Amino acid sequence: MNRKLVILGVIGILVLVVGVSLSYLLFIPKTESSERVNILFLGADARSPQDQGYTDSINILSIDKNTKNVSILSIPRDTRVQIAGKGVDKINSAYAYGDINTTIDTVENFLNVRIDYYILVDFTDFKEMVDTLGGITMNVEPHISAVRPELHGKTGVSKLTGDEALIYVRFRQDSESEGGRMKRHREAISAIINEALNPSNILQAPAVLNQLRENVKTDIPPLETTVIEKLVTGFNIDNATTGVVTGEYTHINGINYMIPDMNKTEETVIKLGLRN
Repeated sequence: MNRKLVILGVIGILVLVVGVSLSYLLFIPKTESSERVNILFLGADARSPQDQGYTDSINILSIDKNTKNVSILSIPRDTRVQIAGKGVDKINSAYAYGDINTTIDTVENFLNVRIDYYILVDFTDFKEMVDTLGGITMNVEPHISAVRPELHGKTGVSKLTGDEALIYVRFRQDSESEGGRMKRHREAISAIINEALNPSNILQAPAVLNQLRENVKTDIPPLETTVIEKLVTGFNIDNATTGVVTGEYTHINGINYMIPDMNKTEETVIKLGLRN
């Protein structure tokens, strides 16, 4: 078993699900004096090769270099903010208006935090990863299956294809909204780790890595597999401190926005230590 290869595959898949990667511990932030590394993870929903689409999954992974403690902040895609150089709109439109730099500038201005690196993937690539592994096993909530025919009636512990997994983890049309989606993201990560480390999937690791090299966009320096292997051991994503930008949903000119509560957002940013 080529454990290093498998671990790289797992790390890459985590990036594609929701923006949670373990490779952060290797990176030196662009601001050398900082005690933290902030990585912006984006999932883009490209409409076509000519249309780069919107970043419908927006997360900041923040790591304390000394303690190795991890914080994750999720930003709802409908959050109404000032888009860098473009005016007021949903935060997920920053990428469609400009490029990755527009998105980074928008997030930094909105939260008054520094972004050291980014990782950007398309949701299509996530589906391909899951299918390469032969699907992932998740505990599908009945109320989601009831309103999503794309899940083909699957409820309880079920094996999901790439298409089904993406539908499930992105669902947010219930009372839990963004909080429920974050929970399903974490469950999907655990499911992917279990599937990727299944002995029957060891031979699929090269295919997973090839997809990563072709489809992941990032400005993070190259990884060193031996160090990653040591860091992955014993990591538990449930130990991460998580937070969500919250606010009130409203319609403006027929468009649904989330107006962020800036006082609560500031409290969350401080609690997660994003500026330390």
